[in-house]
Amino acid sequence: MSCFKRSTPIKQKLVLVCICIMTFPLLTGCWDRLEIEDRAAILGLAIDPIEGEQPQGITGPNAKSDSPGYRLTAQIGIPGRIPLGPGESSGGGATQRPVWIVSTTGKTIDDAMNKLQQQLADKIFLGQLRVITVNQKIARTIGMNDIQDFFRRNAEVRRLCWILISYREASRAMEAAPKLERVPTLYLVSTLEHAVELGKMPNVFLGNYWSTLADKGADPVLPLVKVIGPQKDQIEIEGLAVFQKDRMVGSLDPIETMEYMELRNEHKGGYAAAYPMPGDSRHSAMVRSITRRTKIRCRMINGQPSFEGYTVVQSQIEEVTGQGSIASNDVLNQIADEASKELTDGQMKVFKKIQALHADPFGFGEIVRGQSPEYWLNDIKGSHKKWEEQFAKTSFQAHVKLYLVRSGMSAK
Repeated sequence: MSCFKRSTPIKQKLVLVCICIMTFPLLTGCWDRLEIEDRAAILGLAIDPIEGEQPQGITGPNAKSDSPGYRLTAQIGIPGRIPLGPGESSGGGATQRPVWIVSTTGKTIDDAMNKLQQQLADKIFLGQLRVITVNQKIARTIGMNDIQDFFRRNAEVRRLCWILISYREASRAMEAAPKLERVPTLYLVSTLEHAVELGKMPNVFLGNYWSTLADKGADPVLPLVKVIGPQKDQIEIEGLAVFQKDRMVGSLDPIETMEYMELRNEHKGGYAAAYPMPGDSRHSAMVRSITRRTKIRCRMINGQPSFEGYTVVQSQIEEVTGQGSIASNDVLNQIADEASKELTDGQMKVFKKIQALHADPFGFGEIVRGQSPEYWLNDIKGSHKKWEEQFAKTSFQAHVKLYLVRSGMSAK
């Protein structure tokens, strides 16, 4: 205050004007806000190839890609109809469906999005996009490069969005209407998240997919889903799609996915498998893994990398059929030894299956690149293609030891 007392009224006014000029830009508020009622919030997208028709894009004749065109199916949330919590009623007829399914075509993904915008009064908003489902015909033929490029450049798209591969038409996943959830996309997201929590699937978001694509010694995997049921209202996780860079080259079923996750050192167990009861081949014991730990060791033998995997699995007995008893430690040890042997054989089969695809979703190339940089630079030349050729003839030996730590609520 002393500075104001010594200054003249004119100087005081000039100081106040300068302060106002400097603070006004900070009071602009949300200058670029867009009300939610004025947004067409897309919750899910499905991408299918065009077959037997011409795309309807509007961005001109120069819009071209490796595909003759794409069919885009969007699931758009209707403001005011999406339930906000578990207590909200899920009733309502067909006219009260909380989502609107819109389909269009285009020569490229952006071309199709522009065509889709022509059908909507509100501006398309991708900030709430939760799931992108791609037909496996696209993933196996032209690959994912042209598709993911659009989403990677769009700042609205979250890196926590799921990207899935569909067995058949991807649009079916957008049109499915599960009984437990009014919004199909939210049900699909919940299914994927719970599968990760239960240890049945690795956590592979869109951001993880992009990160793995940037690696020189690893290939990505993506969840593989299928719409089932007589009314096509159920969505089932079928395993994992295996990629060679951006192109799908094979798939793993749920049991093979378990072996893959063991080699990837995914700690949370989730799958169960049946093993014969000792001395009684007509009955079985169901064993479910609880936790698993895997350490991959890489050694250079005659100038070439060789791998060994050491896995420890803690499991529990879930079911025993017949009149046999598991009260004896000898019986438990025999079941554990049989399970260890089968898990070891399973890891070897999965490794050889993926090795024949010339893909490395295990990330063994990254281990080599980190532990033997000279070999990576001199022999592999930092080339992903050369590593795939080397990986196809790399030796690997699995070692699995399973421990039974629980027998459930029954000791017999």
